Amino acid sequence: MHSYVHGYSEQEAIRLKDQAGTLAKLIHYDSLWQEDSLILEAGCGVGAQTQTVAPQNPDCQFISVDISHESISEAQKMAEERGIRNVNFQQANIFELPFPKAHFDHVFVCFVLEHLPDPQRAFRKLLDVLKPGGTLT
Repeated sequence: MHSYVHGYSEQEAIRLKDQAGTLAKLIHYDSLWQEDSLILEAGCGVGAQTQTVAPQNPDCQFISVDISHESISEAQKMAEERGIRNVNFQQANIFELPFPKAHFDHVFVCFVLEHLPDPQRAFRKLLDVLKPGGTLT
């Protein structure tokens, strides 16, 4: 059985980047976080959202994860090409995050939950790694 990974094909990756670029000003105009924040971007895919939110927050550090090794490779390539240096990409499953509880100041997830078999469980896992008083977008 083949498991579904959104954006896995080259054509879909291109579409996702185009979509993100078109919507960036509309949905990310206020994606701004406190300086020195540690931010988890869950389900970063090919970096379609990363390319907007990371440069908008140059004094924050991002850990961007995705289940797909191929997507992570594409996201790393994008970040290198654009000179984005405040992101560390890692392959990880949202349901089995490799981070301690209460680790992140902010959790960012965009266009991901609707593609998961159990979005409520994923949401709970994301909240587990969020610091008390932290924020989630």
